[in-house]
Parts: sequence; structure tokens; C-alpha cells
Amino acid sequence: MTNAKVIVVGNEKGGSGKSTLSIHLAVSYLYSGYKVATIDLDGRQGTLTHYIENRVRYAEENKLDLPMPEHLVVTPSQFSNKRSSEEDEEQLDEEIKDLKNDYDIIIIDTPGTFSHLSNAGHKNADILITPVNDSLVDIDVIANIDPNSKEIISESQYTQNIRDIQKKRADLGKDELFWIVLRNRISHIDAKNKREVDSILKKLQEKLGFTYISGIGERVVYREMFLKGLTILDLLKIDKDEISISHIAAKNELLTVLNTINIPLKQDI
Repeated sequence: MTNAKVIVVGNEKGGSGKSTLSIHLAVSYLYSGYKVATIDLDGRQGTLTHYIENRVRYAEENKLDLPMPEHLVVTPSQFSNKRSSEEDEEQLDEEIKDLKNDYDIIIIDTPGTFSHLSNAGHKNADILITPVNDSLVDIDVIANIDPNSKEIISESQYTQNIRDIQKKRADLGKDELFWIVLRNRISHIDAKNKREVDSILKKLQEKLGFTYISGIGERVVYREMFLKGLTILDLLKIDKDEISISHIAAKNELLTVLNTINIPLKQDI
């Protein structure tokens, strides 16, 4: 057995920033001195894979020594039946088992829709991070909310799946799944919607037992970095003359996430 940790970034809604968060976590731990592997379970969209490909190309073109994770793409079977689902799960389990022999941290990026392969990824998680956009619409992935009272009506199917995974881990004597809900793409303009999202997520934290982080701001720099495959940490090291208050704030937000995950950094990043 190894002490490798598996971090799954999961949310069954697309566009929640899972891939951007995944690459930022991977690069953060690489800069800190950990050996990191990443797995992309969203073979169709492949955002994390494209991000890393852009990173490799940009580093080569600009002769930069950027830290790189070991990256794998695991694609689901083309057949949607029970046997194929079981084979997909077995394949992923084997990939993770092999990676644990050589890497300290494994980060899994999941698709924005339910799939048996995505569910298998969640089952392997020691730490689950669910990024949620700063919108009442996106909270629906966690719970059904009354549109008038803003009270919690019921848990979502996604949350029920996490409950099942938590129970199975307990039955197997495994450590409790550490579930983090990260409020993402927060507007810098105060608004009623923004306050309501914060209030509802705090209520859900008490009811469902996840750890709530608020959060990561909406910044143009995140969209600009994709084509170069860079993260905010890379920019702070490469373009020191172009550092702004926004860059520093983004790094501090990232550090808050890392501190909450509670995998100690080996060195400052």
C-alpha cells in the first residue's frame, strides 16, 4: 500500500471550471515537490488533456522548464451495458493502482454529465472537490431548492451518489471521503444572487456535511492562460514584471483551496 492521495474534481454540470481547477492543483503540487499524475475521464471534451498539450507545446516553443504531470486519458467503452461499465471501472481501478506505486497525488478530472466511468472515478476519491458556479442554477447539482423560500427541498441525485460512496467506504473500513464544495467564478460586483448563493451553500454545508469554500473569483486571466497551458503560479514566476493585484489575489484564492485540502505543501509555491 502507498500513501498516495486521489483527488477527484467532479460536478455533473458542464462549465463549472473543473479542468482549470484540476491543472492548477496539479501544478501547485508539482511546484511544491510532489510527484503528480492526472487522469482525464472526459475523453469526448478533453479539456484537461488539451490544457496539458498546450502546456507542453508552449514550454517547448519558449524553452521553459515547466513542471509537468504524468497524464492519462481513460475513455469509456462504446457499449452501454453492465458488462462494459464493469470493465471500465476495472480499467480505471488498475490505472490508479499502478499510478499509486510511482506518484504521490493523482488528480482526476471528470465529465460534466453522469457516466459509469465518472462514477468509478468518484469511488476512488480520497478527496472530492465539487466546483459550483456562482449561480442559483448551478446549486441544483447538489440539492433542489425552493424558488421562493430558498429552502432545501431534497438532495440531488449527485449528492445521493456521494452518500452511497461514503457508506461503501465506511463498510470497507476506509477513511471518510473528504468532500469540498468550491464556489467558483465569483463576481466582484455585489448582488442579491451572490448573497443568496452564499447563504444557501452555508445551509447545505450544515445539512450535507461537506466543507464549503468561497471561493475563486471570475478573472479574465484564467481564460487567457488556457492556450498557453499556464497557471497563475507559472505567470507569477515567468512574467514577474507583469504581476498585478489580480494575480496576487488569484494566488491567494488558490492557496486557500490548497490549505483546505490539507495535503501539506513540501515547500513554498
